[in-house]
Amino acid sequence: MSRAEEFAGVGLMRKLLAAGAVALAMLAPGASAQSGAWTYAYVGGVATATQRDNGGRVTATLTCSPPTGDIIITDYTLGRHARRATIAAVRIGAMSVNVPMSLEGRGRNARVLINLPQRPPILAAVQPTDRLSVTVNGQTHEYLEGGPARMREVAYACWGS
Repeated sequence: MSRAEEFAGVGLMRKLLAAGAVALAMLAPGASAQSGAWTYAYVGGVATATQRDNGGRVTATLTCSPPTGDIIITDYTLGRHARRATIAAVRIGAMSVNVPMSLEGRGRNARVLINLPQRPPILAAVQPTDRLSVTVNGQTHEYLEGGPARMREVAYACWGS
């Protein structure tokens, strides 16, 4: 192998290494944004905000679809604690409302469903630093930062204003 061929091979290796580093740098922010965060989608007339934990598992969803306009909170972490419960407390910041809830599924697949009526009063009081939480049978699940803002996005997509 000549010296020129040797340098060409080293140059190619450096370019490949640099391209790989750039690709990893571009992927890293996207990957970290998905872990332990909210995502939002509007598909088929249904607005959905989904919270995932650091392992990528869905822990809660906020959905709304016309014509009812109800916001449905589905919590996948409180199922074990919701046996025989009929009421859930939904809190945003300092304001809380008690609303009917139901339990679907069994065992690990159990999930709490809460229907907030159209234009719930707790949305009017949302502040940028507020947190969203749900309490069932004394167990509270506080959602990640941005929960009230995601709820507002879901509501506005459903109601139009």
